[in-house]
Amino acid sequence: MDKTICPNCGKPKKPWFHLCWECTEKEKQKPKCEVCGVEIPEGHTLCKPHWIEKNEGKRKLQSIDYVKTKKEIEFKEKFEGKFYFNSQKVKSKSELLICYFLSANGVNFQYEPTLSLEKEFRPDFVIDDLRGNNIIIEHFGMDEDNYNKKRAEKESEYKKLCEKDQTFHFICTDEEDIFNLKDKLGKKLNQTPLKRVLWK
Repeated sequence: MDKTICPNCGKPKKPWFHLCWECTEKEKQKPKCEVCGVEIPEGHTLCKPHWIEKNEGKRKLQSIDYVKTKKEIEFKEKFEGKFYFNSQKVKSKSELLICYFLSANGVNFQYEPTLSLEKEFRPDFVIDDLRGNNIIIEHFGMDEDNYNKKRAEKESEYKKLCEKDQTFHFICTDEEDIFNLKDKLGKKLNQTPLKRVLWK
């Protein structure tokens, strides 16, 4: 199978993405279970078996009373997908604000596309600057040991990708950047080929 041809529509695509830009956007419009990926009715986030499993798990965890578990539950609830941008579910309010920032500046981006490297990754945002460059933006919203290990792994993989393929560029944001995206994220984007004199 040719990696540069989209299996859905037959149009050309970049080899590291499963589908072309248009087909990826169409797929994202279909509501799917967050766990197994089965199509589900509009307005739902989980299929029935996983919804039941999640609620039973919550009841069990509520009986355990120590701080680490409480933080993990709060973190999972934070990323339940309560926020939407153009009918696209996003994981957090911070990511929603980044969507608005990119959209207000006329930046063409995809939210959580599948990126096939040595492992499969789903960066928060991939920007195509329409000149052959791809800018990966990863938002890191927590500061805890397990989360920081995953963060370091992702940063390492993305940096390797950028060294191997000069058309890729990687930047990341954290919660402090969200309070002033115009200056903080704008400044980071200006270190990539997507330079602007002024960000909105």
